[in-house]
Amino acid sequence: MGRNGGARLELTWIGKNDRPRLEPRILIEDAEKSYHATTKREADIFDNMLVQGDNLLALKALESDYAGKVKCVYIDPPFNTKQAFENYDDGLEHSLWLSLMRDRIRIIHRLLSAAGSLFIHIDDNELGYLIALTDEIFGRSNRVSVITFKQSSASGPKAINPGIVTTNNYILYYVKDKSAWKPNRVYVKSERDDRYTKFIENISDDYGKWSIVGLREAFLAWSGLSTWKAARQHYSDKLEEALSSFVLNNADRVIRTARVAPKDVNENAREALAKSLGDTRRVYRSERAEKEDYYFINGEQLIFYKQKTKEVDGELTTASPLTNLWDDLLSNNLHAEGGVSFPNGKKPEALIKRCLELSTERGDLVLDSFAGSGTTGAVAHKMGRRWIMIELGPHAVSHVIPRLRAVVDGDDRSGVTEATGWRGGGGFRFYHLAPSLLEKDKWGNWVIAKAYNAAMLAEAMCRHMGFTYEPSQDVAEYWKHGHSSERDFIFVTTASLTHDQLKAISHDVRPDRTLLICCKAFNARLDDFENLTVTKIPHAILNRCEWGRDDYSLEIADLPPRALDRGNGDGNGNGHALNGRKRGRGKAADSQPTLFGEGEA
Repeated sequence: MGRNGGARLELTWIGKNDRPRLEPRILIEDAEKSYHATTKREADIFDNMLVQGDNLLALKALESDYAGKVKCVYIDPPFNTKQAFENYDDGLEHSLWLSLMRDRIRIIHRLLSAAGSLFIHIDDNELGYLIALTDEIFGRSNRVSVITFKQSSASGPKAINPGIVTTNNYILYYVKDKSAWKPNRVYVKSERDDRYTKFIENISDDYGKWSIVGLREAFLAWSGLSTWKAARQHYSDKLEEALSSFVLNNADRVIRTARVAPKDVNENAREALAKSLGDTRRVYRSERAEKEDYYFINGEQLIFYKQKTKEVDGELTTASPLTNLWDDLLSNNLHAEGGVSFPNGKKPEALIKRCLELSTERGDLVLDSFAGSGTTGAVAHKMGRRWIMIELGPHAVSHVIPRLRAVVDGDDRSGVTEATGWRGGGGFRFYHLAPSLLEKDKWGNWVIAKAYNAAMLAEAMCRHMGFTYEPSQDVAEYWKHGHSSERDFIFVTTASLTHDQLKAISHDVRPDRTLLICCKAFNARLDDFENLTVTKIPHAILNRCEWGRDDYSLEIADLPPRALDRGNGDGNGNGHALNGRKRGRGKAADSQPTLFGEGEA
């Protein structure tokens, strides 16, 4: 930013101002790869989408129909840049990565609903830069958390490495608008709290007659054993498990006491607290209308273990609120999940489940534009969420389809299946990106691609011109291919229209409505038709976007070189090419991303 800018910080890098001019492609369903359960239930969801193609173009293709409708996005982009950009100097590698991530995150921001959430899985190599970049797009105030995810243990070959052993990744958690955000409360299993050492023997009696004994004493009486030594011998290494089970099954009777000051309780409870100091063996109670009643003994409050318990994945357990350290979801031993082998980058289903628990409800729409092995879709499906996944590689067919078919059929018993109670159902549709709308003929002129039929052309032109594609089923309204409002429509044809033809169309449209006509050519006096606007294809869209480019992926080593802006090279043509291979070695300072603040050039 310039010296006269405001106080806003901005991350800047080589090529930041270079923005791709994306073509809004249409999606073509491949019915043979789509899949649906044979038995349909009322609650089943069938309109899930698996899209094969470049994820930036696919995100752009989704924008017209899904802007503001996605409740949660989880992405796990390639972040080992030394592999993704092995042909580049380190500083330029960062700039390329940031540009590619920026373009995707901007569209994701538009796709999210006001209350929508974004989770980005990343390592520490680009963590700091990515936070600054995403802060710029979402706003720093909409950053919820930087979550530390323990994905492995300090064991095996990595344990002998010098220095610090890396075991963690990170998840950036953003929301579109915190004022509209309504987070869910999530709890996780935890160890038994051994501060709860007392037990109410006669809980069914009046509280004034309660008899309080030690927890061990109560456990021994329940198990029919006389001493704690006998319990150790009887249960062996299962003693803690047995004691924890006893505590959970009697959570309304297991207690601890805590000293409480009169100022810490409401006015009505102070009297009961004072009485408990005068009669140290009796329990006193103070009732509360919408909360648990207070109980006191000998100046201390009785705290019941049931306040420590929650139902997690259908099981009553000791639980604590979720924190920003997720160290209970190790991603090792995942080879069996989903029935597919994906050694590099496969994430635990439990990780995705946690993100969706935080941010969604049943029926909400979830998006993953780096689908990988299909974990996000599999988990969303099992949790009753709608989903869209995008994957460029061949494993969209070889890995993701088989995995999702098994989920639909109820054959996948791995991952979060048991925790979600999933038994099969629903379905998904498989799509691929249509080819570029325009191609060059043998003379080098841009023309409509031969792969486009009339319906595809109409849908594509609706996207380019900002209309919703919705052809009329009424043959008398042949000219209705889409609409931008209740009275504004679009008609797409490859015909060359005459004055008389336009006059007939104008009559059918009626004076109280307007129509944009996109045609191959026309010969008419347009001033005669106040309700018509006529334009030619492809001239109307020729300069709107890049044509014929199908790959905006992170694997960009083979893209052609581009000359650098002045000042970024060494003066001899040896600067770095932003979209090409390494051209030479300029100064490292020229290629590193930097954070400029107010007053810095």
